[in-house]
Amino acid sequence: MADVLAGTVDAALLAEFGELELWTATATVARAATAAGHARLGRLSGSFHAAERIRERAGRLLDPAYPAFERQTGLDATVPPTALERDAREVVVTGALRADHAVDAARLAVLAEVGVPLMALDAGRTDGPWRLTATAGEPYRDGTGSAPGDLVVADAVGPVAPVVGDPPGRLVAGAKARTVLLYAVRVPGVASWEVSEAVWRAVHYLAAT
Repeated sequence: MADVLAGTVDAALLAEFGELELWTATATVARAATAAGHARLGRLSGSFHAAERIRERAGRLLDPAYPAFERQTGLDATVPPTALERDAREVVVTGALRADHAVDAARLAVLAEVGVPLMALDAGRTDGPWRLTATAGEPYRDGTGSAPGDLVVADAVGPVAPVVGDPPGRLVAGAKARTVLLYAVRVPGVASWEVSEAVWRAVHYLAAT
């Protein structure tokens, strides 16, 4: 089973935003993970009353500390910035949490359970170690541009994903991915163990254990 590891955070980001952390794990997707993921989302749709939680949290499933961090970085915290959260909001309309494949099912389940957003990259397209940093305007690994000062997750080569928002499409772990990099950012107001456990849960969900 993959270890959950702490990445590094640039000192300038710690000084500006407080106790940020990056937790990562490289996970293998089991053949049974898709069926297990759909079954898990079915159970969560009823038992966790996800629709009610979204209404209580102004349209979000996130722990409230994450929208607070978005506001601190200048984003509109009333607008879900990721495909994961847009999928989560569908439960208000359909009454069910749904995902197209095993990776998104694991991420959505963790979001519903603990309110921590996870991202997943194709592990074959990024090389650790990973860190939180601000760009000087250099592009993401797939050539997508960034603006100077953007907060990003970077690997040994350069930026691979924004800290808040969806990664560039060609780097995302999709339905065909068999090895994925999972990562989550701890923001002030969320316990460190909760974020590392969120990544750990997703690793186990993808292993269908």
